[in-house]
Formats: sequence, C-alpha cells, structure tokens
Amino acid sequence: MSGAGPIGAILIVLLIAVMLWFALGTQRNVRRGNELLRWLQDGLPLLGKRTTMRWLGSSAIVLKIAEAAAPFREAEVVVVLEPRDVAMLWAWSRRRGRRDFVILRGWLRAAPRLELEVGDARGWTGDDRLRRLDEDAWHEAGWGDQHVRASVSPDADPAEARRAWEALDEVSGGVWRISVRREHPHLEVHVIPPDLATPARRLFGAFGDLGRSFLRR
Repeated sequence: MSGAGPIGAILIVLLIAVMLWFALGTQRNVRRGNELLRWLQDGLPLLGKRTTMRWLGSSAIVLKIAEAAAPFREAEVVVVLEPRDVAMLWAWSRRRGRRDFVILRGWLRAAPRLELEVGDARGWTGDDRLRRLDEDAWHEAGWGDQHVRASVSPDADPAEARRAWEALDEVSGGVWRISVRREHPHLEVHVIPPDLATPARRLFGAFGDLGRSFLRR
C-alpha cells in the first residue's frame, strides 16, 4: 500500500503530460494548417472557381474543387499534417520520414494516354503504389538515384516520368510520389510544401501542366 501513493502521483503526472502535449500539439497543427491554407489560396483559382474545405481531426484538411478548370473534371487538395498531438506516434512517424505534405488529385476530362508510378523511398508515401504493381505489366525505368524508383506502362517513355518529377520538384520542397493512372483519380501527386514565400500558383501551375501533358493526344 505504501507504494500506491508515489505510483498514483506518477500516473497523474504522466496523464497531465499527455493531455498537455495533446493540447499543444493540436494547437500547433491548427496553426500550421492555417498557415498552409493561406499559402494555398494563391494557387487554388488555377484549379477551379469554388473550393469547399473541411478539417479531418487536427491532422488533415480536405479541399474539394468545384467547377474544376481544364484539364480537370474534378480536383482535390489534401493537406496532411504530422500527428503532433500524439507524442509517441509523432516521434515514430517522424523517424520514418513523415513530414507535413500536400496531396494533389486530379480527375482528367479524358483518360491519360499512359500510366506511370514514381516514388522516393525516403518519403512517407513514396513506395506505397510501387510495392503493389504487377511486375509483368509494368516496366522498371532507370533513374540513377538509389532512392527513387519509377515504373511505366509499356506504351510510356521513361523520360516522361523524369520530366514530370523534375518539374514538380522544382516548385515544391520535394516530391514523394507521382501516380498517373487510367483509373480514378487519374493524377495524384504527393509533395512537401516549399518555403511559404514561394507562390503556391507555381505548384498548381505545374500540376495543371502535368495533367495536360498526359491527356490522350
């Protein structure tokens, strides 16, 4: 019984620490999310006239684009934040390369003329789709970087994968994944936001150019 007091006190301290971390982490994520939303405003008009927004907890924001601009029929932007509100999950995921990142998804007005998957294994989502590819239906594309893998459909030129990657890398803080598929969504890109002094319209412009380049010709 004599040990119950100190143990109880320790548990209370730990509970307070967890609750405090949760509150501060949530606050930090909301602040960071709002910073990214303000930054995104510069580029969203390139995707469409109207945007609806909703938070998913404190770690994700979904922006749906209504009346999407060509070449898209629909578009979506998802801001995914680090799980700063849960200390152990934040530490574990950060060690595995997770950072705040942005997902751009586009449903093209016609199916793309080819398919490709490119991913950087150092990124949180870099090899998600690559691991599930049918190796008999896809061809590995040489890249020259031990961390980046690219696979393309038989009708694709591997150089197109590199051009897409380099164009997005130039206007972001780093690319984790590019997916071009004939199934929906046709185009999906995962990038780390650049320095927020860089206009978001550069990223959205490159995303639109990417969609136009892969439309059937």
